[in-house]
Amino acid sequence: LAFLRYNRTMIKRYSKVSELVKTAYTSSKEDFAQWIWANHLPLVANKAEELSQKYDANPDIAVAAAWLHDFGDAFTNRHTDKHEELSKNEAVKVLQKCNYTAKEIFYITEEVIGPHSCKDGYLPNTVEGKILATADSLAHLNSDLYVQFAWKHLPENKNYQEYLIWFAEKLERDFHIKIFFEEERIAAQYRYESLK
Repeated sequence: LAFLRYNRTMIKRYSKVSELVKTAYTSSKEDFAQWIWANHLPLVANKAEELSQKYDANPDIAVAAAWLHDFGDAFTNRHTDKHEELSKNEAVKVLQKCNYTAKEIFYITEEVIGPHSCKDGYLPNTVEGKILATADSLAHLNSDLYVQFAWKHLPENKNYQEYLIWFAEKLERDFHIKIFFEEERIAAQYRYESLK
């Protein structure tokens, strides 16, 4: 995987990724997309860049993945059948426009973004994948995502009790499964405990 070696003199392609992602989110008709752009994606991308330096990963891969990890939210409601496929297809288009190679695009979409939710035992095996999952989790824990999700994004037919079950499961997964670096988990412990 020689393409993963990061050359610090490279132009940061992920800067162009962020510009294209911003355009998609800020022009979206999806209400939740506006909140995601303003309150979630910058936290995930900044943390992915920080963790890439700390854990010797390629930030051009990890940060691009951070900007694109839920890209379908800019185009459709998350609960539609086409969300995941649309998210991946639109991410591929952005990465192509930003001159990522076919190998890098496959790696970003399949090895980094694909397992970032850490559901059903599907966990990242790469350092960039672990960084994205961790950055995403920390952004959830350190923002009002859980409240926003309930207010604007919970499926219409869900009741409050079902939300509480979802919240408890998501909080546990975010803290216990998605954080892959013990130092980061220790730093997030207080926030996790306060949300429980």
